[in-house]
Amino acid sequence: MQDTNCPVCNTPMETHGEPVSGHMHYCKYCYGILASDRWLASNTRQPVLRNMRNSVFDGVPAGYKCPSCQGEMVKGPVQIEGRDSIELDGCLKCGSLWFDNREIEPFFPEIQDLGLFPESGASKTTKSAIAVLDTILSGIIQGEKQILGWSKEAFFGRKNGDSEE
Repeated sequence: MQDTNCPVCNTPMETHGEPVSGHMHYCKYCYGILASDRWLASNTRQPVLRNMRNSVFDGVPAGYKCPSCQGEMVKGPVQIEGRDSIELDGCLKCGSLWFDNREIEPFFPEIQDLGLFPESGASKTTKSAIAVLDTILSGIIQGEKQILGWSKEAFFGRKNGDSEE
């Protein structure tokens, strides 16, 4: 399986799972998870998964490629019973879904049992800032000058043309 980098902070992600029940890629810096279509089908209740898929795949372009297969990613709001909706991203090619920092928990509470997330620790902003700084330093060391344009977008969460509201 090829190395997969996090679409938020561009750090290599850890792979969990197996071919039969699917796999997920986990970012230890920003706590994002890319769950494969097979993993979702094996670990999520079907009505919940159907709701996620319908909401995401009827959405709009997310502006980046799938970290796993390079397919087009789309995004859409997914309603959670008794809570505000969460915007999830999904790949039109392989069916994987991207969950930002701990967004998977309302859909799959058992994720805590895997021990991926610390009980407490740095906030999402702190972890993202550390990951971006690590990526910038790695880029400088490797002489990759273009990394600075990427890191600014990733750190502030917007792309060219987006307002600062």
